[in-house]
Amino acid sequence: MTIKQPVEVCMMDFATLCDNGATLQLDHYQRPYVWDRHKVNQLLEDLDEFRHSGNGQKVYYLGTLLLHRNDEKKARYVIDGQQRLSTLAVLYHTLHNELPKGLEFHYRSPISARNLRVARKLMSEHRESALEPSIVEQLCFTVITVEREDLAFTFFDTQNFRGVPLKATDLLKAYHLRAVNGPNVRHVESLQQICARRWEHVQMAGPRRQDCEQQDFAPELFQFYLWRARNWRGNKKMEREDHDSLLEAFQQQSVGGGEIDEIPLYPGYHNQFANSLKLQSSDDYRLALNPLQISGSAANLPFTLRQPIHKGICFFLYAQKYASLLDALLYQENTCHELEAFREFYRRVVRANAYYLQELFNLALLMYVDRFGYQHLLTFAVGLELVLGGLRLEKSYIFKESPLKYLRDAPYNLLDEICGAYRPQEVMAFLRSEIERSKGYGNAVSIVLSKGVQGRYLNALLNYFNLDDIPEGDSWVLKGWLGMEK
Repeated sequence: MTIKQPVEVCMMDFATLCDNGATLQLDHYQRPYVWDRHKVNQLLEDLDEFRHSGNGQKVYYLGTLLLHRNDEKKARYVIDGQQRLSTLAVLYHTLHNELPKGLEFHYRSPISARNLRVARKLMSEHRESALEPSIVEQLCFTVITVEREDLAFTFFDTQNFRGVPLKATDLLKAYHLRAVNGPNVRHVESLQQICARRWEHVQMAGPRRQDCEQQDFAPELFQFYLWRARNWRGNKKMEREDHDSLLEAFQQQSVGGGEIDEIPLYPGYHNQFANSLKLQSSDDYRLALNPLQISGSAANLPFTLRQPIHKGICFFLYAQKYASLLDALLYQENTCHELEAFREFYRRVVRANAYYLQELFNLALLMYVDRFGYQHLLTFAVGLELVLGGLRLEKSYIFKESPLKYLRDAPYNLLDEICGAYRPQEVMAFLRSEIERSKGYGNAVSIVLSKGVQGRYLNALLNYFNLDDIPEGDSWVLKGWLGMEK
């Protein structure tokens, strides 16, 4: 009787790897195929150099692969090496007009389809001058095969075979897909597929959603929005996010337990039982219930930014909600008058401010909309920008730490005030106090319009308020803002 080892390590050429009994497959959690022109061309050039080197080498080494063997499904799932093997499959098809036997990769993402077409075109063009079918016979790997999935991800989470750091969001995706687990295999696989598709929607969101071949909005979403919204609290200890802090917040601090297809909910803008209480003449109470809204838009999911994250499907729905909310707010076409007016202001004034202050603006904006929807959106946006614009006009230079310094030094934390407010008017009152506290507008008369970063920003602000010159004093700022509500 042969006892299979939990970990097997061996050298394999590409043909043996593919045709080695169990088929090579991708699990549902794997990301799309993302190799771009540069990486594909680099591989082709490296293979050309190897073929013409004349140094007697018989194999071309392509690094380490990590596989999880599932004997029940007669499959070997690729944990690490997906991008290289997918590229080689395209190369094999280009040279032999068929796919390698035993390799069964299925991609559903439009990102994958686009990049695979590009790779196929580049290889077809390259074949005419350089490539020969025999080259695939010389490709070789170190193959690590494990029989337990948890052991596979121990390798995946801790090793860096290719010298390319794994993104925290890649690890979070894998972790929470593994958390979708239970005795009903078919139900689990169905939920994992749904979560993987929702993650692709997260990746495709953001400002480059229309034209970027390597779109992955997830890192930006988690770093600049979700982590900061949850961690930039109080006035004392605040810092910028890093790889480990992202894993701690969204993996180690996530809550376990419960059914795999059920998520606990917490009170929020999209999760309120009633919107008012009426005392009747009979001394009874009557509640005005909120209408039940069932919407296909992920932006309306009943989550809040600072709520606990539950392991599994909650993580994916939470991420998709805020990717969709940002898309609807900043990037998607929309005919809502309030939103159009906000976007005009954003384009004319906010974009003229310093980059790091724009980051804080976008974060506070998301937290406000998460709390109040589009209520008084333009008024809030202008008031918020006047607070941050005061910092721009007060300081000649805005550094990476400037937003954190503002949050630490202010009497109250801007983000906490938004999150804890019950009415938009409470937020507006706080913004007014911050504008009155600002020193930047009193110094505006010393700034030369349209000259330098401060002058260009001040010019954008004056143009928005239809002012030709800088008024004396600083009352014009509040006057212009408060006049918007009349």
